[in-house]
Amino acid sequence: MRLRTIAAAGLALASAACASDLVGPPPSTDRASLFDAVWQEFDLHYSFFQLKGIDWNAVGAKHRPAALAATSDQAFAAELASMFAELKDPHVTLTANGRTMRYIAPYDTMPTRYNEHATMMKYVASAATTSGGQGHVRYGMAAPNVGYIRIASFLGGGWGNEIDEALGSLGNAKSIVIDIRGNGGGERGVANDVAGRFMDRSRTFGYLRYRNGKNHSDFTNYVTETVDPQGSHHFSGPVFVLTNRGDYSSAEDFVLAMRVRPQTTIVGDTTGGASGGPIVRELPNGWTYELSQWIEYTPNKTTFEGVGLAPDVVIKPTAATFAAGKDEVLEQAIALAIR
Repeated sequence: MRLRTIAAAGLALASAACASDLVGPPPSTDRASLFDAVWQEFDLHYSFFQLKGIDWNAVGAKHRPAALAATSDQAFAAELASMFAELKDPHVTLTANGRTMRYIAPYDTMPTRYNEHATMMKYVASAATTSGGQGHVRYGMAAPNVGYIRIASFLGGGWGNEIDEALGSLGNAKSIVIDIRGNGGGERGVANDVAGRFMDRSRTFGYLRYRNGKNHSDFTNYVTETVDPQGSHHFSGPVFVLTNRGDYSSAEDFVLAMRVRPQTTIVGDTTGGASGGPIVRELPNGWTYELSQWIEYTPNKTTFEGVGLAPDVVIKPTAATFAAGKDEVLEQAIALAIR
């Protein structure tokens, strides 16, 4: 019995030694190694170098000396964030010591002239909130026969069926306004599920190409994006989707999906134009960062990164009407719905 125990112990030691040989030494956490690891990961996987005309070698050469000369973790993180900002991509982030830093797009600071609370109080006074735990959807009647659905975010997973409750309660509506203004995105699957409640059949709404090689021009073939009928409630009448420059990512996927649907009108302002599909990476020191991995295209295979998706009916609220308590975008959608 003792011999078998010793043999087993020897086998365990040998296995541990082999594992150590296979895994290798722990990754270095010195600043030069961390900087180079981040730079190389972007070099291999980031999707928009060519589209944005970015010389990544030059960007790295510019920021590396300052990063290595940083006298604190805070200064080092700030230099990495400064390098990331040159990509002008809201999907690129750095989370260091509990703080997340990302590029602030011009549209993040411009006035939207939209106040969700004021709009709900004035135009949808009897609004209800779905009972799916988080209450992701608010809904009510904005005018006789015109239903209103407010989706402020697509964050979280698995709640697309909350839209069934809203549609069930708006059963008498002949038209529906879906307000996603200021929706910064979230889960693409949720956005697709919600859009599926308005589909009569499967429809192609866009394409993706993933970065997949060492060259900045290396991408997969086009991958088709489709939206299919979903859920227990469907609406086939006219739909008016309200958008503005605060709509990003999966909110833009929702717009892409809805606008291939017959009887859908997009009203408001152009969306923000952030479509890269971020992936998360972790550095050996525990910091994490995100980078865009694909290019998304409209059904006619044009890109909208940094450009956004234009509405069918352009309405840009003025400071005067906003100060007077009017929601010009919603009023226009209601007028179109009842004409």
